[in-house]
Amino acid sequence: MFEKFKLAAQAMSPANIKRGIELSKQSMANGGRLTEEQMAGWTPEQRAQYEAQMAQAQASMQANADKIIADEMARRVVHGPAGDFLYGPLPDRERMTDLSFAGQWEASKAEFMDTLRNPFGRKPPPPPPRPAVSAVPAEQAAAERAVRDEARTPYLAPQRIPVTRTRITTNPKSHVKDLAAWLGAAGLSARPDLVYGVYRVPDHITGGFGINRATVVEWEVVHAAQPGMPAAPPAAVVGFSARERWAARRPGEPSILDEDLGLEYLRAADLGPEQCLGIARLVEVDAASGSSEGGGGMYVMVGVTGLVVLHPADLAVGVGARLQAQRPLQALPAPDVHVAVLNWGDVRRVVNPRPDHRVLVPAPFPHLPATGGELLEAYLGIVGVRPQDCYSAQVTCDQPSNILGGGTFVTTTSSEAEMCADGTARPRFRGGSRIVIAYRDNPEYAEGRERWAAYQREALRTTLENRVAVREPVDKQSALDRGVLGALVKTADVVGTFVDGESYDEPFKGLPHYRYCWPPVQ
Repeated sequence: MFEKFKLAAQAMSPANIKRGIELSKQSMANGGRLTEEQMAGWTPEQRAQYEAQMAQAQASMQANADKIIADEMARRVVHGPAGDFLYGPLPDRERMTDLSFAGQWEASKAEFMDTLRNPFGRKPPPPPPRPAVSAVPAEQAAAERAVRDEARTPYLAPQRIPVTRTRITTNPKSHVKDLAAWLGAAGLSARPDLVYGVYRVPDHITGGFGINRATVVEWEVVHAAQPGMPAAPPAAVVGFSARERWAARRPGEPSILDEDLGLEYLRAADLGPEQCLGIARLVEVDAASGSSEGGGGMYVMVGVTGLVVLHPADLAVGVGARLQAQRPLQALPAPDVHVAVLNWGDVRRVVNPRPDHRVLVPAPFPHLPATGGELLEAYLGIVGVRPQDCYSAQVTCDQPSNILGGGTFVTTTSSEAEMCADGTARPRFRGGSRIVIAYRDNPEYAEGRERWAAYQREALRTTLENRVAVREPVDKQSALDRGVLGALVKTADVVGTFVDGESYDEPFKGLPHYRYCWPPVQ
């Protein structure tokens, strides 16, 4: 016992402690390795064993660093300088695998200085844009768009059909009916083979005071028609509420996309894409200025509450009612249809970081598309999708979310005005998080998707398929879902809420996370 105390006292002596610290410093300066002095007297076998252990530790560190970086890359939609601006710099692999004292000290010192410069962790402003071509914003935006169009040209499909996007304004209480009537007046309801799709523009357009109510609702029609076509009857519309259980799904099975249900309806009606005017997610908005009773903060919630399918009149008569009686349906993904879902939301946060402001001009990252419509056009043109093969082409969204970002910036109860489709300038809150294109597939389009992948990688520096939650497994809803969204509402008619102008005062109350397939079957 006395001998043990004696050895402990020697080990804790000031001289030995000082010596131990010096050896530790030498080891850290030597990249975490022991010095020759520390290994003096070792046998060759001991040295070999030590070298093997160090190599194994270094390989483990490198593999861990590679996994951390790979996980971060899988999370990112935007890469390069724009990605660093949006998400912060990528993890430093060299630092994560560097055991030297000097390297760690320099990195820690840099982090400390960054904290002093930005103590509250605010996102830095975007980098200054390149010298402007014009002081007129419209001319500058056109010049930037021309450069992007030129960069896109080598990737375009050889045999592509020009894409036209026509935007219309409608009454918020009857916007789906107004759209159907416009398609008839334009003659497109009789020519679905010329229509890629339609979508409710996922923006909130307000009046002069407050943000609670929309003044108009805009729809965009994506087509390849020439003007002057003869008028036709209004399009037929069938609607599906996301609150209803249309599809049979057990816990753990894949949920469905809105487009899967629309395709199920068209299959039951024996209608192909050449007879479809569009499968469109129905976007709703719930907004408050923060001045109403309760004193809550300002928010603009935008999300999907249902689905509409449009086709020529006098087709598929009674099919909706028949599907209603057969619920829940299988609603499996169509094997001959490709559905592309792209993450526009992250790109929008770069090009339009303030939803209550216009798109940044000049653009800090001018290689990225300025609008979702531009990105939609790019996909159609590069893959070469033809309108007679297309079921859906949309700039839309997914789960309800506050596009103001949960108070990450100070905003007012108004936004910058922008010209609407009817020629009137109105305040606008700009939303949208997804690009969805559904089309009948073939080998030619598979080649087009290879061009699209190259365009993303080389020109856009994006991975737009990341974090889009396509057919995620059905799971139990969280307590937050139940508390915020409330209980499920009573089943509605197959056509009604969306077509007759009725709406919920709280559009997201009772809306399940897994649309059309909640609750799961047992």
